[in-house]
Amino acid sequence: MVYSGFADPFDMLTIGVSPGGEAIEAIAREWDLLVADGETSSFSGPAWNLAWIDAFQPKHIAIVTAREGRRLVGVLPLSRVRTDARGLYLKLVAPVAVGDYHPAIVAPEAASSALPQMLDAAFGYFGRTGVYWWPHLPRNDPSLQVLLSCLEERGMCYSQERDAAPRLRLDGVEFSAAERAWKPSHRNDVRRQRKRLAEMGAVSLWQPATLAEAEALLDEFFGVYDEKWLSQGFPGRFQDPRQRLYYHCIVRRMWGRGLHFSTVRCESTNVSYHFGFFAGGWLQWYKPTYRPSFGGYSPGKIHIAMLVEEGCRSKWKGIDFLLGADPYKASWSNETVEVVSIHAGFHRWAPGYLWFTRGKPFVRGRLQLQYLRARARLQKWRGRP
Repeated sequence: MVYSGFADPFDMLTIGVSPGGEAIEAIAREWDLLVADGETSSFSGPAWNLAWIDAFQPKHIAIVTAREGRRLVGVLPLSRVRTDARGLYLKLVAPVAVGDYHPAIVAPEAASSALPQMLDAAFGYFGRTGVYWWPHLPRNDPSLQVLLSCLEERGMCYSQERDAAPRLRLDGVEFSAAERAWKPSHRNDVRRQRKRLAEMGAVSLWQPATLAEAEALLDEFFGVYDEKWLSQGFPGRFQDPRQRLYYHCIVRRMWGRGLHFSTVRCESTNVSYHFGFFAGGWLQWYKPTYRPSFGGYSPGKIHIAMLVEEGCRSKWKGIDFLLGADPYKASWSNETVEVVSIHAGFHRWAPGYLWFTRGKPFVRGRLQLQYLRARARLQKWRGRP
């Protein structure tokens, strides 16, 4: 462990900076205790970060820690990364692994004292040039205001982007009550499609019971996922072997630690898949897909309904559909979680800061669809015999 030397003699706060991904392994148990089973723990725990490191082996990692005495009260896992063409290959200092929720990993009672010193340690390690990115901070996280105050006090410029995650809160209601809350047209369509699929064979919700079953299902999931998206003119995520490896690493790291992988089966055929997580009483709807040949039966809709049924039976808090403005989410949700993403820099007119705060959002809003379509055409061309 390499320590940066920051210490507060009044509360015995010690800030450490440890380069390299192995620093995560060294504090993984303490880190798990710090995030506990919170609603964001799927994306803020050590397993999520370690899976990314396993698959992509990023360089220039530093783990900033805060301790009160011997107790770990804060973790800031950062990496200097070179972006792709969408970022003009500019460099960012960003979290090691990005998830749909990325709150500050700090004990609430220590945030006001620990977070400013952790940030100063990060700036000291990575430098005061370039752009720092904090994605997907929940607006209800009390550490958000601490972070913004820190940036202002250090004379940094910053830009905020907002997004929202729709959620269906259940809080112990019976399935019949959950159904009654849906619009009649939605409720009737769910019932009709489920009945139609049942005419093809017995319909069931299934989950792998072992790690081996989960990994075998994952390979099937990759093919179905890409088939669906390529058929709609969009690129297939799992055409990239690094992405396939990454998801295998997630399964291995998070098996028994919040991974929730399920399918809807018609007889013995998996027709709908959901790769997601369970944290803080919430099922997190992360990566769904279905077989295009069963598209006429709305298998994704049936899948969500069956998960709602399971959630009511098991007394889940609800289903979190995570980030993304997909229209179908609105038909299920009854509340939203707002998040803020922050780009910050020390020089307002620096090229990197201008691109990430002005140029990239402008181009993304106008050319993202064309970019995705072009990638899909390239993947199909490469896949030809």
